[in-house]
Amino acid sequence: MKKANSIADKLIVGSLIALLLAEVAHLAALFLGMPFSSCVVMMAVLFMSGLLSLGFYGIWRRKVRAEQKTVTGLKKGIALYTVLRLYPVCTLLFIGIVLFQIIWNFWMHTPYITQDITGETVQTMLATDTIYQINPLTGQAYSAGMPMRLKVLVLPTLYGVFCKWTGLDVSTVCFRIMPMVILLLSYLVYSRLAVYFFPEEGKKQVWFMLFVALIYQFGCYSPVTDGYLLFFQGGQGNALRVCVLLPFALLCCLRGEWKKVVLCLLAEVFVVWTFYGLGYVALTVLVITIMRFVKMLADRRKKV
Repeated sequence: MKKANSIADKLIVGSLIALLLAEVAHLAALFLGMPFSSCVVMMAVLFMSGLLSLGFYGIWRRKVRAEQKTVTGLKKGIALYTVLRLYPVCTLLFIGIVLFQIIWNFWMHTPYITQDITGETVQTMLATDTIYQINPLTGQAYSAGMPMRLKVLVLPTLYGVFCKWTGLDVSTVCFRIMPMVILLLSYLVYSRLAVYFFPEEGKKQVWFMLFVALIYQFGCYSPVTDGYLLFFQGGQGNALRVCVLLPFALLCCLRGEWKKVVLCLLAEVFVVWTFYGLGYVALTVLVITIMRFVKMLADRRKKV
Protein backbone atom coordinates (compact mmCIF):
# COMPACT_ATOMS: atom_id res chain seq x y z
CA MET A 1 0.00 0.00 0.00
CA LYS A 2 1.44 3.33 -1.04
CA LYS A 3 1.23 6.34 1.20
CA ALA A 4 0.70 9.99 0.42
CA ASN A 5 0.87 12.91 2.75
CA SER A 6 -1.86 15.50 2.96
CA ILE A 7 -1.20 19.23 3.15
CA ALA A 8 -1.76 19.04 6.91
CA ASP A 9 0.89 16.31 7.21
CA LYS A 10 3.35 18.37 5.20
CA LEU A 11 2.75 21.48 7.31
CA ILE A 12 3.28 19.55 10.56
CA VAL A 13 6.40 17.76 9.36
CA GLY A 14 7.72 20.96 7.80
CA SER A 15 7.30 22.75 11.13
CA LEU A 16 9.23 20.03 12.93
CA ILE A 17 12.01 20.12 10.35
CA ALA A 18 12.17 23.92 10.67
CA LEU A 19 12.48 23.50 14.42
CA LEU A 20 15.38 21.08 14.00
CA LEU A 21 17.08 23.37 11.47
CA ALA A 22 16.77 26.17 14.00
CA GLU A 23 18.37 23.87 16.56
CA VAL A 24 21.32 23.24 14.23
CA ALA A 25 21.95 26.98 13.90
CA HIS A 26 21.43 27.44 17.64
CA LEU A 27 23.95 24.71 18.58
CA ALA A 28 26.47 25.92 16.02
CA ALA A 29 26.40 29.44 17.41
CA LEU A 30 26.45 28.11 20.97
CA PHE A 31 29.45 25.78 20.65
CA LEU A 32 31.43 28.10 18.37
CA GLY A 33 30.91 31.05 20.69
CA MET A 34 29.27 33.13 17.99
CA PRO A 35 27.02 36.12 18.70
CA PHE A 36 23.25 35.99 18.38
CA SER A 37 23.38 38.04 15.16
CA SER A 38 25.40 35.28 13.50
CA CYS A 39 22.78 32.75 14.57
CA VAL A 40 20.15 34.90 12.85
CA VAL A 41 22.10 34.69 9.58
CA MET A 42 22.76 30.95 9.87
CA MET A 43 19.12 30.24 10.59
CA ALA A 44 18.07 32.27 7.54
CA VAL A 45 20.52 30.34 5.34
CA LEU A 46 19.31 26.98 6.67
CA PHE A 47 15.65 27.88 6.24
CA MET A 48 16.18 29.09 2.67
CA SER A 49 18.17 25.96 1.86
CA GLY A 50 15.40 23.84 3.34
CA LEU A 51 12.75 25.61 1.28
CA LEU A 52 14.76 25.17 -1.92
CA SER A 53 15.32 21.48 -1.15
CA LEU A 54 11.61 21.08 -0.44
CA GLY A 55 10.78 22.72 -3.75
CA PHE A 56 13.07 20.41 -5.75
CA TYR A 57 11.75 17.40 -3.85
CA GLY A 58 8.17 18.42 -4.60
CA ILE A 59 8.93 18.71 -8.33
CA TRP A 60 10.57 15.28 -8.29
CA ARG A 61 7.65 13.71 -6.41
CA ARG A 62 5.18 15.21 -8.87
CA LYS A 63 7.03 13.62 -11.77
CA VAL A 64 7.08 10.26 -9.98
CA ARG A 65 3.35 10.41 -9.28
CA ALA A 66 2.63 11.42 -12.85
CA GLU A 67 4.41 8.28 -14.01
CA GLN A 68 2.59 6.11 -11.47
CA LYS A 69 -0.71 7.89 -12.25
CA THR A 70 -2.64 6.31 -9.36
CA VAL A 71 -2.07 6.01 -5.64
CA THR A 72 -4.29 3.49 -3.93
CA GLY A 73 -5.00 2.30 -0.42
CA LEU A 74 -5.11 5.74 1.17
CA LYS A 75 -7.22 6.96 4.05
CA LYS A 76 -8.68 10.18 2.80
CA GLY A 77 -10.00 13.24 4.50
CA ILE A 78 -12.81 15.35 3.13
CA ALA A 79 -11.98 18.69 1.53
CA LEU A 80 -12.90 21.69 3.66
CA TYR A 81 -15.26 23.21 1.09
CA THR A 82 -17.04 19.85 0.79
CA VAL A 83 -17.42 19.56 4.55
CA LEU A 84 -18.67 23.15 4.72
CA ARG A 85 -21.27 22.41 2.05
CA LEU A 86 -22.45 19.12 3.57
CA TYR A 87 -22.26 20.01 7.27
CA PRO A 88 -22.38 23.83 7.41
CA VAL A 89 -23.59 24.22 11.02
CA CYS A 90 -20.94 22.03 12.67
CA THR A 91 -18.16 23.31 10.42
CA LEU A 92 -18.99 26.99 10.97
CA LEU A 93 -19.33 26.37 14.69
CA PHE A 94 -15.87 24.80 14.77
CA ILE A 95 -14.32 27.65 12.77
CA GLY A 96 -16.06 30.19 15.00
CA ILE A 97 -14.74 28.56 18.17
CA VAL A 98 -11.18 28.52 16.81
CA LEU A 99 -11.37 32.20 15.79
CA PHE A 100 -12.80 33.09 19.20
CA GLN A 101 -9.96 31.21 20.91
CA ILE A 102 -7.32 33.06 18.89
CA ILE A 103 -8.80 36.54 19.31
CA TRP A 104 -9.95 36.22 22.92
CA ASN A 105 -7.00 34.40 24.43
CA PHE A 106 -4.04 35.71 22.43
CA TRP A 107 -5.02 39.26 21.47
CA MET A 108 -7.44 40.44 24.17
CA HIS A 109 -5.88 38.99 27.32
CA THR A 110 -2.51 39.04 29.04
CA PRO A 111 -0.84 35.59 29.15
CA TYR A 112 -0.08 33.78 32.38
CA ILE A 113 3.65 34.41 32.70
CA THR A 114 4.32 33.58 36.36
CA GLN A 115 7.58 31.60 36.62
CA ASP A 116 8.07 31.99 32.88
CA ILE A 117 11.13 33.95 31.74
CA THR A 118 10.87 33.20 28.02
CA GLY A 119 10.19 36.84 27.19
CA GLU A 120 13.03 38.07 29.38
CA THR A 121 15.40 35.52 27.85
CA VAL A 122 14.54 36.60 24.31
CA GLN A 123 14.86 40.26 25.23
CA THR A 124 18.28 39.61 26.76
CA MET A 125 19.49 37.85 23.62
CA LEU A 126 18.37 40.76 21.47
CA ALA A 127 19.85 43.41 23.76
CA THR A 128 23.24 41.76 24.40
CA ASP A 129 23.74 39.84 21.12
CA THR A 130 24.52 36.69 23.12
CA ILE A 131 22.96 33.26 23.56
CA TYR A 132 22.48 31.99 27.12
CA GLN A 133 25.43 33.97 28.49
CA ILE A 134 23.57 36.64 30.47
CA ASN A 135 21.11 35.94 33.27
CA PRO A 136 17.86 37.62 32.15
CA LEU A 137 16.79 38.26 35.75
CA THR A 138 19.98 39.98 36.93
CA GLY A 139 21.55 41.29 33.73
CA GLN A 140 24.86 39.76 34.79
CA ALA A 141 26.84 36.93 33.24
CA TYR A 142 26.20 33.49 34.67
CA SER A 143 28.83 33.06 37.37
CA ALA A 144 28.81 29.27 37.35
CA GLY A 145 27.79 28.85 33.74
CA MET A 146 24.53 27.38 32.53
CA PRO A 147 23.69 23.66 32.42
CA MET A 148 24.10 22.22 28.93
CA ARG A 149 20.68 20.61 29.21
CA LEU A 150 19.16 24.09 29.30
CA LYS A 151 21.48 25.54 26.68
CA VAL A 152 20.15 23.24 23.97
CA LEU A 153 16.59 24.59 24.32
CA VAL A 154 15.91 26.36 21.05
CA LEU A 155 12.57 28.16 21.42
CA PRO A 156 13.92 31.42 22.94
CA THR A 157 16.54 31.65 20.18
CA LEU A 158 13.94 30.91 17.51
CA TYR A 159 11.60 33.55 18.92
CA GLY A 160 14.44 36.07 19.03
CA VAL A 161 15.34 35.35 15.40
CA PHE A 162 11.70 35.82 14.41
CA CYS A 163 11.72 39.17 16.20
CA LYS A 164 14.82 40.18 14.23
CA TRP A 165 13.31 39.13 10.92
CA THR A 166 9.94 40.79 11.42
CA GLY A 167 10.76 43.75 13.66
CA LEU A 168 7.92 42.75 16.01
CA ASP A 169 8.30 43.23 19.74
CA VAL A 170 9.11 40.31 22.01
CA SER A 171 5.72 40.28 23.75
CA THR A 172 3.81 39.97 20.47
CA VAL A 173 5.98 37.12 19.23
CA CYS A 174 6.26 35.11 22.47
CA PHE A 175 2.75 35.55 23.83
CA ARG A 176 0.56 35.99 20.77
CA ILE A 177 1.95 34.85 17.43
CA MET A 178 3.80 31.71 18.49
CA PRO A 179 1.00 30.42 20.77
CA MET A 180 -1.40 30.97 17.88
CA VAL A 181 0.87 28.94 15.57
CA ILE A 182 1.08 26.11 18.12
CA LEU A 183 -2.72 26.10 18.52
CA LEU A 184 -3.24 25.83 14.76
CA LEU A 185 -0.62 23.07 14.51
CA SER A 186 -2.46 21.20 17.25
CA TYR A 187 -5.71 21.36 15.28
CA LEU A 188 -3.88 20.13 12.18
CA VAL A 189 -2.61 17.13 14.13
CA TYR A 190 -6.05 16.28 15.45
CA SER A 191 -7.53 16.69 11.98
CA ARG A 192 -5.20 13.90 10.83
CA LEU A 193 -6.26 11.80 13.80
CA ALA A 194 -9.87 12.37 12.74
CA VAL A 195 -9.03 11.12 9.26
CA TYR A 196 -7.25 8.07 10.71
CA PHE A 197 -10.14 7.09 12.97
CA PHE A 198 -12.93 8.02 10.52
CA PRO A 199 -11.60 7.65 6.95
CA GLU A 200 -13.91 9.12 4.30
CA GLU A 201 -16.56 9.93 6.95
CA GLY A 202 -16.76 13.70 6.83
CA LYS A 203 -19.52 14.08 9.41
CA LYS A 204 -17.64 12.13 12.07
CA GLN A 205 -14.44 14.03 11.27
CA VAL A 206 -16.22 17.35 11.81
CA TRP A 207 -17.79 16.16 15.06
CA PHE A 208 -14.39 14.93 16.24
CA MET A 209 -12.77 18.32 15.56
CA LEU A 210 -15.68 20.14 17.20
CA PHE A 211 -15.27 17.93 20.26
CA VAL A 212 -11.53 18.76 20.41
CA ALA A 213 -12.25 22.49 20.14
CA LEU A 214 -14.80 22.30 22.96
CA ILE A 215 -12.40 20.32 25.14
CA TYR A 216 -9.75 22.98 24.60
CA GLN A 217 -12.17 25.81 25.29
CA PHE A 218 -13.89 24.47 28.41
CA GLY A 219 -11.07 22.28 29.70
CA CYS A 220 -8.64 25.06 30.59
CA TYR A 221 -9.58 25.11 34.26
CA SER A 222 -6.37 23.47 35.52
CA PRO A 223 -2.66 24.13 34.82
CA VAL A 224 -2.25 20.50 33.74
CA THR A 225 -4.89 20.54 30.99
CA ASP A 226 -4.17 20.96 27.29
CA GLY A 227 -6.42 24.00 26.97
CA TYR A 228 -4.66 25.80 29.81
CA LEU A 229 -1.25 25.16 28.29
CA LEU A 230 -2.38 26.42 24.89
CA PHE A 231 -4.22 29.54 25.99
CA PHE A 232 -2.14 30.67 28.96
CA GLN A 233 1.32 29.18 28.32
CA GLY A 234 1.13 28.65 24.58
CA GLY A 235 4.63 29.88 23.82
CA GLN A 236 6.34 27.38 26.08
CA GLY A 237 7.85 24.09 25.02
CA ASN A 238 5.49 22.12 27.23
CA ALA A 239 2.48 23.32 25.22
CA LEU A 240 4.19 22.29 21.99
CA ARG A 241 4.99 18.87 23.40
CA VAL A 242 1.59 18.06 24.89
CA CYS A 243 -0.62 19.50 22.16
CA VAL A 244 1.43 18.83 19.01
CA LEU A 245 4.29 16.39 19.49
CA LEU A 246 2.48 13.88 21.68
CA PRO A 247 -0.65 13.38 19.52
CA PHE A 248 1.40 13.47 16.31
CA ALA A 249 3.80 10.86 17.66
CA LEU A 250 0.81 8.70 18.58
CA LEU A 251 -0.63 9.10 15.08
CA CYS A 252 2.68 8.25 13.42
CA CYS A 253 3.08 5.15 15.61
CA LEU A 254 -0.39 3.98 14.61
CA ARG A 255 0.40 4.57 10.93
CA GLY A 256 3.87 3.02 11.21
CA GLU A 257 5.65 6.20 10.08
CA TRP A 258 8.75 5.82 12.22
CA LYS A 259 10.83 8.56 10.59
CA LYS A 260 8.25 11.09 11.72
CA VAL A 261 8.32 9.53 15.19
CA VAL A 262 12.06 10.24 15.33
CA LEU A 263 11.33 13.88 14.42
CA CYS A 264 8.91 14.10 17.35
CA LEU A 265 11.44 12.58 19.76
CA LEU A 266 14.18 14.98 18.68
CA ALA A 267 11.86 17.97 18.86
CA GLU A 268 10.86 17.05 22.41
CA VAL A 269 14.49 16.98 23.51
CA PHE A 270 15.12 20.49 22.16
CA VAL A 271 12.01 22.26 23.50
CA VAL A 272 11.43 20.80 26.99
CA TRP A 273 13.90 20.40 29.82
CA THR A 274 11.86 18.18 32.16
CA PHE A 275 12.97 14.53 32.27
CA TYR A 276 15.94 15.76 30.24
CA GLY A 277 13.63 16.18 27.28
CA LEU A 278 12.60 12.54 27.06
CA GLY A 279 9.22 12.43 28.69
CA TYR A 280 5.70 11.83 27.50
CA VAL A 281 6.47 11.45 23.81
CA ALA A 282 9.20 8.85 24.41
CA LEU A 283 6.94 6.97 26.83
CA THR A 284 4.04 7.00 24.35
CA VAL A 285 6.26 5.70 21.56
CA LEU A 286 7.60 2.95 23.82
CA VAL A 287 4.12 1.80 24.86
CA ILE A 288 2.78 1.77 21.29
CA THR A 289 5.87 -0.07 20.04
CA ILE A 290 5.49 -2.75 22.72
CA MET A 291 1.80 -3.16 21.85
CA ARG A 292 2.57 -3.53 18.16
CA PHE A 293 5.30 -6.06 18.94
CA VAL A 294 2.98 -8.11 21.15
CA LYS A 295 0.29 -8.02 18.44
CA MET A 296 2.83 -9.19 15.86
CA LEU A 297 3.83 -12.14 18.06
CA ALA A 298 0.18 -13.04 18.63
CA ASP A 299 -0.52 -12.98 14.88
CA ARG A 300 2.46 -15.25 14.21
CA ARG A 301 1.24 -17.75 16.80
CA LYS A 302 -2.19 -17.83 15.18
CA LYS A 303 -0.65 -18.59 11.80
CA VAL A 304 1.39 -21.42 13.32
